[in-house]
Amino acid sequence: MISIIWGIMGQKINPLGFRLGTTQGHHSLWFSKPKNYSEGLQEDQKIRDCIKNYVQKNMRTSSSVEGIARIEIQKKSI
Repeated sequence: MISIIWGIMGQKINPLGFRLGTTQGHHSLWFSKPKNYSEGLQEDQKIRDCIKNYVQKNMRTSSSVEGIARIEIQKKSI
């Protein structure tokens, strides 16, 4: 028996987006006015980069430790 199924291959999904709300929460929890949204995103990225750089420079990791698994950011509305 030979079955041909068209249109199934190549449909990829982001694993984080697939799990949000069911098994995992969002990495950032905040609300803003639409005009301030991009500013809030840039601020989040700066915070994440600062933490990652600090850990890379100042923390000695053993071979069993990979690094930061998750950074969660909660802030008041801007």
